[in-house]
Amino acid sequence: MAKIISVIGSPGSGKTTVALKLAQELYCSTSNGAVIYLSPSLKVPALGVLFPNYKPDSVFSLGAMFDKTDIFEEDVLNHLVTVKAMNNFGCLGYMTGENKYTYAQLTEDKVSSFFDVLDRMTGYVFVDCTDEENDLISRYALRESDEVMLVLSPDLKSMVYLASNEEIFGTNAERAIKVLNVTENELFSPIDDVKANVKNNSFVLPFSRQIRSQHLDGLLYERAKDKAYRKELMKIVNVII
Repeated sequence: MAKIISVIGSPGSGKTTVALKLAQELYCSTSNGAVIYLSPSLKVPALGVLFPNYKPDSVFSLGAMFDKTDIFEEDVLNHLVTVKAMNNFGCLGYMTGENKYTYAQLTEDKVSSFFDVLDRMTGYVFVDCTDEENDLISRYALRESDEVMLVLSPDLKSMVYLASNEEIFGTNAERAIKVLNVTENELFSPIDDVKANVKNNSFVLPFSRQIRSQHLDGLLYERAKDKAYRKELMKIVNVII
């Protein structure tokens, strides 16, 4: 039975990177089935960000799968974007050039059937949730999630975002594992100030030059090698497991 981990967060907080790196770290630290990273975003299709150097015939759109009348395990497997040396790890999302007008609007029944299939074939599903009202995948994941993770960057923008959306997130914001993701290597970063204003903040992911390089080189799909960064990832993974 799949465990759903929903990841929410403020714009620019590095939510997509954190969700992917956690999914990879969990995959590498457990033998309890397959791990899937899932992004339903059509504003910034995740596959274009995570796999910009992949050949076109190696990237498959989530939308093409949803266009089918019924969804089976084989369909999910055929639309997974895989990572070398990670046999039971894959990513599902939309491709560069696709947007909300590319495919027909999803239905609740189709989304529910999709998660039923995931439930049978994988151990963990990390859902990189959007805050779009018509995103049925994110809404389903947040409603059914076993764990919710809130990713924030240590700045005023994240604090305003949290204060403005806390009611929308409801109990998810209260029970969420909170992660401060340091995305800039500044001499002064108000981490302590932000922690003081976030109840039950749990973890701080440090700035990583290696992760920044992956961003610039289009290699985010590779597992993190930064020891300090991975040490914090593992603390979060242990809570999830």
